[in-house]
Amino acid sequence: MVRLSRVSVIHLMLAIFAALLIGQAARVQLVQGKQWAEKARRQQFNNRSFAAARGSIFDAAGNILGQSREMLRLSIAPNEVKNATALAREMRELKIDSRLIRASLDKRRKWITIPGMFASSDAAPMAALAGVHSESVMSREYARGSGIQRIVGTVDPVGRAVGGIELALDSILRGDSAVSAVARDVKGRRIDSPDSWESSALAGDNVTLTINRDLQEICERALANAVDSLRAAGGDIVVMNPMTGDVLAMASRRVGKTSASITAVTEPFEPGSTLKPFIAAALLERKRARSDEIVDTHNGQLVLNGRVINDVHKAASMSLAEVIKFSSNIGIVEFGSRLTPREKFETLRDMGLGTATGVPIPGESEGVLREPRSWSGTSAASVVMGYELSVTPLQLATAYSALANGGELLQPNIIKEIRTASGDLVYQSRRRVLRRIFPEAITSEVKSFLRSVVDSGTAKKAGLAAFEVAGKSGTARLFEKGKGYAGNYTASFAGMFPAEKPQYVVLVKLDAPQNGIYGGEVAAPVTSVVFRAALAARNAALDRSELASLERDIPLTADTIKDSKFDSLSDSTSRIVASAPPPAAEAVPQPRRFFPLPYSSNAPTPDKSVRAVPDVTGLPTRSAVRALHRSGFKVTLTAQRLATPTIPAAGTMLPAGSIVKLQHNP
Repeated sequence: MVRLSRVSVIHLMLAIFAALLIGQAARVQLVQGKQWAEKARRQQFNNRSFAAARGSIFDAAGNILGQSREMLRLSIAPNEVKNATALAREMRELKIDSRLIRASLDKRRKWITIPGMFASSDAAPMAALAGVHSESVMSREYARGSGIQRIVGTVDPVGRAVGGIELALDSILRGDSAVSAVARDVKGRRIDSPDSWESSALAGDNVTLTINRDLQEICERALANAVDSLRAAGGDIVVMNPMTGDVLAMASRRVGKTSASITAVTEPFEPGSTLKPFIAAALLERKRARSDEIVDTHNGQLVLNGRVINDVHKAASMSLAEVIKFSSNIGIVEFGSRLTPREKFETLRDMGLGTATGVPIPGESEGVLREPRSWSGTSAASVVMGYELSVTPLQLATAYSALANGGELLQPNIIKEIRTASGDLVYQSRRRVLRRIFPEAITSEVKSFLRSVVDSGTAKKAGLAAFEVAGKSGTARLFEKGKGYAGNYTASFAGMFPAEKPQYVVLVKLDAPQNGIYGGEVAAPVTSVVFRAALAARNAALDRSELASLERDIPLTADTIKDSKFDSLSDSTSRIVASAPPPAAEAVPQPRRFFPLPYSSNAPTPDKSVRAVPDVTGLPTRSAVRALHRSGFKVTLTAQRLATPTIPAAGTMLPAGSIVKLQHNP
């Protein structure tokens, strides 16, 4: 047996150790190489993600509704601070709490995070100091107004979209974030390295809405005043351009609720009598009735299958035109019996009821429209009166737009265009016809019914002196779960302005008003307020040259003088027609004479120059009145709480002599 010397044993052990060392090195390098390299990168490089600038949101006129702003979030490492005096001075400039300033200079602390965010221009001097660590973040800022906020939506503190257009178009607005890998030493200081890299952030696309900010504010104020004065549970207003399908305004309000949703698209309701014109159109199209055809209306009360149907305007008989004019439930049931259940269902389905409109608003409801096989014995009568189905305000406004434009059901638009950050056009909305629901001749006849509703029917309070308005009121009992049709009502009015060539379709809905229940009494006046304010506004999406050709003469009578509500374009003067007293039978009739008031051969020309309403915020009532008078305006005081100190708001351009409403708290 060969015995190894001590030296040989040592050499053998060293050889085995070397082999093991080489084997381990090979395993680390060849087998585990990528794993260790990645671990080293994580230790030596600081990966940071920079959010891209979120795309801006504009209204149709180019006003900013939501935009991103680069801000800085600041942190301080007290042990790295070299100029404590300069740091304290800069922190005081940013109005940082004195306790945080003292803590930031305390060497015993390792890290202090300053709460809040600061504008880059304001915080740049502080961020440049040693020991100050800054992080660039994107802050989202929005136009004022809760109504606009509901439509636009918002983003949370970590940049996630919440509600509205922000959520619906999040993938378009958010862009692509930048990522950087920077080499750091053992103390966290940046060092140059060939392996450092950074990708560029790609800003999100900009979105322009069809919403008109001025008109939106008008609707918000009108709705708030109506809900407060009528003690309603809430309400909605939708304004559409019936010729294009553009949604110009959507206002929603709920008393005691803080929901950020747009209830004009998320909460359906039973439309009541606002549905009757579509039943009339279906009858006329199928030649099942004529506008002058008369049916028995049973003196205002009819018992049908054990159910009592009542009319507010009681009459022994009515024509189809009168049924719409006076909103006769009995009349529409009698005429509607000439349509089969399937024909009624198809008419309402073709109007878009029971189907979501497809606007990019989260949570849109489809409403309810049941097929005839699910109807009960009284459903055929209920449906033509606007019960046993539900619609959203946007759906109903879209259906009325089809009546206004000659019978074409249009796809509602709320997105006007989308452009990249560099201005390249990505998307532009176009007028899209979904289907023709009625011939133009039929809609023209139905619109004549709707004119009579405003002229001398159930919604006279929606009328304007200088322009003809068409529309239909609705009053429906409010269904409450567990209680059935209880004592509350939904009051609504769908109006077209002007009646001949409509530029607006306005749908006003009020939930459970306590100071009145009928749509023609409480909802129709709100529509009139919107029309009047839009005429007085500088930019409310109106074609004023077209309106000027439709403005009508106002007969000078005792009633019009007493009322003194001569509506006209803000840059023109209404024409008053002076009519002489009725002549005697044998007298020769004289032609009417046209002249502006006041009528005097040497009367001075009134100042009609346009000027801005002054800002009287914070002024005592007496001083505010004087300021408005000096600017050439008349003043009316109101104790009612206004959204702004004056209506119209400060900055609104009006002709001299216009009346400005001023809030007065005695």
